[in-house]
Amino acid sequence: MTRVLWHEMRRGEAGKAAALCAVAGLWYLLSGDPQTNDWAGWWNQTSLVVHVFGVIVMGSLMAAAAAWSASRAQRTRAHLWADTTPRGGWSQALLVGAAAWLWALLVTALLAAVAFHRTAQISEVTRPAWTPLLLTLAVIGVQIAVGVAAGTLLPSRIIAPAVGAFWYLVFLLTAFAPDLPLVRLLPAIDSHWDVAHQPNTVRLLLATAWCVAAALAVLALPALARRTAPSPGPLVAVPVAVAVLAAGTLLFLRPAPHSFWAVPAPQPAEPVCVTEGRTETCLWPDNRHLLPQARTATRTVDGALGDLPGFRRSFHEVGLAPRGTGSAELPLARPAVDARTLTESLLVAALPQPPQGCGPHLLDEAGGMPDAYLLEAAVQSRAKMPPAYYGEDFGAALGRVLEAPAADRDRWLGAAAHAVGSCRPVPPLPR
Repeated sequence: MTRVLWHEMRRGEAGKAAALCAVAGLWYLLSGDPQTNDWAGWWNQTSLVVHVFGVIVMGSLMAAAAAWSASRAQRTRAHLWADTTPRGGWSQALLVGAAAWLWALLVTALLAAVAFHRTAQISEVTRPAWTPLLLTLAVIGVQIAVGVAAGTLLPSRIIAPAVGAFWYLVFLLTAFAPDLPLVRLLPAIDSHWDVAHQPNTVRLLLATAWCVAAALAVLALPALARRTAPSPGPLVAVPVAVAVLAAGTLLFLRPAPHSFWAVPAPQPAEPVCVTEGRTETCLWPDNRHLLPQARTATRTVDGALGDLPGFRRSFHEVGLAPRGTGSAELPLARPAVDARTLTESLLVAALPQPPQGCGPHLLDEAGGMPDAYLLEAAVQSRAKMPPAYYGEDFGAALGRVLEAPAADRDRWLGAAAHAVGSCRPVPPLPR
């Protein structure tokens, strides 16, 4: 049996499709800049990147290749001879499906190794997430099984590209309705899992069990439909029962408020923090590789704010518990950010937030722009960051604030911060 499987892997079309997937996957993983992508440096998100590529791209291509291989006997008019072999129809379908799936397994392992290596070059922790990759291989198994069944029962030359297009369109359409319960049965988890999230292991393993059982059941369909091949017998009831039980459980599980497939990461015993003067920034321990940038950004913000009152001086990364009252959330969109980008995020987080429902107060002297914009631009200028430009009147108003005597300027900034935080108009501009 092993020799027959190896022969099918060598002669089948799945090997060529796998080589194409490997080239495309390596280009996809290695072509992006770590400073601009949203996965290199976060282990969970790295697994999801491999998962999405594997399911949507590689799964579609491997399903098409499996359909072409499965139709070989019919296309070459050798199906009568194939049905006389000692192996039943289920075994023949399993053989073709296993050959394609093993090629997908090798490519997935290659892509996972490359992606994890890239993340390890940035992150200072080692915490690969394996359950999304197990689900990837299980979903690809379902796609290949459908390709084998379609190629066997509908041996047309058009069926292989039709199967590949079918799977690609399925995942394209499900992306527009991610909250539908049926989408859980064909999971392509296109989410964003930063260090504040971790995989929901139970649900991912349950989905993996459903996909494996469904793939085995689908591979039995050609033998049940073709009377010339030996029937799989009552043994097929086992994967069918497992598939029905796992699918029913997935459909009736309640969606979590954050994500169906992820849970919030537990709070660390001690976050990693940097303190510069009166300003403090705290990160998740898994983001300790950002401590040098955080230290530079915190020092810049502390120098820009000085002794000004009314601004927030304690920052915690999203997902961390606040450290005292007045602590502001610090969102990180990417695992690798430079000090300048982090400084911009800290400056925005430091600004006072008006109460909920507070409308903007327009400032005629600033060209009718909200007065909070003027306060933000003044703080950015103090940090040597280029402020946004909203017209000549706005620039003139900003110049009046920045060119005022230091005492008058600081007095206005402190009063303006209190006014914005209290939903009141800022005081008149310094003369």
